[in-house]
Amino acid sequence: MSIHKKFVIRSLAVLGLVAATALPLAAQVLTFQAPRSRADLEKALRTGAGTVHGRLGILVKHVESGESFGLREDERFQLASVFKIPVLLTLHKQIALGRISLDDRVNFTERMKTFGSGLMTSMKPGLNISVQDLQLLMMARSDNTATDILFHMVTPEAIAAYMSELGLRATTVDYDTRQLILAFLGLDPGRPLTIAELDALPESVWADPARAAAEKAFETSVHNTSTPREIGLLLEKCVRGEIVDRAVSDRVLQVMKSHTGAELILRYLPSSTAVARKGGSLSRGGGDTVLLDAAVVWLPEGAGTLVMCFFGNDLAEVHYDIKDKVGRMARAAYDYFLAKNRKPGKG
Repeated sequence: MSIHKKFVIRSLAVLGLVAATALPLAAQVLTFQAPRSRADLEKALRTGAGTVHGRLGILVKHVESGESFGLREDERFQLASVFKIPVLLTLHKQIALGRISLDDRVNFTERMKTFGSGLMTSMKPGLNISVQDLQLLMMARSDNTATDILFHMVTPEAIAAYMSELGLRATTVDYDTRQLILAFLGLDPGRPLTIAELDALPESVWADPARAAAEKAFETSVHNTSTPREIGLLLEKCVRGEIVDRAVSDRVLQVMKSHTGAELILRYLPSSTAVARKGGSLSRGGGDTVLLDAAVVWLPEGAGTLVMCFFGNDLAEVHYDIKDKVGRMARAAYDYFLAKNRKPGKG
């Protein structure tokens, strides 16, 4: 069995699911040196990014003050399951326009099942599932099947139009997760294989040099890509109440507070920290080549709100190392902005 076929069978489940594997953190004594100045913060983030074996983009912004830090923040990155944020926002825009209701229901069929992360691949066909449940599965479990149902319900054209309306110029969300995974593997995204069909592909397909070339070419394509700045802008608009209105923005953030995994931005933050986020990953041969996290972090003591985006592509290191590095950078940003903006007497 080729490495790619092993990947299909065992490793595709990590798309968008930054697994919450328990680590023996309790046995470790973790200490963090809070940056005392802007220069200290920049040094911590640039030094941390410099140790990453791959390409890392960063956007950290304190919404209330406007103070921010960016590194490669205007470069395009493959989003993996972070593309589910634009899908969610467009869904709620369509709901506000009266075109879709959270109470609408979809008759679930076997053909709808998408390989990768989620619960719906284990559900029996015939289920009559609501849009409300689909959006929660998409964000709380990074369910690829739920995502693809919603993606085609809102339509990629509507997603593109809404992203343009919000001022995004470097964001492309034109593939559902089935197409994204197929393209990532060098297969034809225009041929919508089922889980069984993908598993049954012969060895000759995986050994085909044309497939390997297509796999390589996808790394520089714009399909399902964006920048740390633009995804950060979407999150900031949620915080400011600019996704339709305050009520809709709050509903979006509430959905995003139900999230999968805590091993990137959340990794070393205090356990009581309120966060709305979406992570994503794509891997070949068992190692992550794409690993991202985008989050809204509410600081305690009246210190305001942070938007953080850490986007990693072309990564060539083990999961723990990159998660540890990003976690430490996120903690440095958290400590700096908390110390600078906390208000005495605020809880």
